[in-house]
Amino acid sequence: MPELPINSLQEHATPFPDQHSPAPTPLLLEGFLRREELAQQFGLSPRTIDRWEALRIGPPRISVGRTILYSIQSVQEWLISNERQQSPVKMRRCSSRVKL
Repeated sequence: MPELPINSLQEHATPFPDQHSPAPTPLLLEGFLRREELAQQFGLSPRTIDRWEALRIGPPRISVGRTILYSIQSVQEWLISNERQQSPVKMRRCSSRVKL
């Protein structure tokens, strides 16, 4: 059996992370939430998020196959765009008619 040089083995070996290796690269889906995670953040049912989508009133979404993703930045912008000032309470007018 021929012996492989040590350098050849090191080229094909998967390096283990150690103190001297650079920081890992960010994950591709970092900054995105799945529908269930978004619902949990809002304290709502995932079905409510589906209903918002059907009514076209929810935050923008991205479809990757059957997976629905929401950009955290887009959700934050959607929340800000839906912010409303509290309107003053309207007093109901009492009817001046008196029934006899």
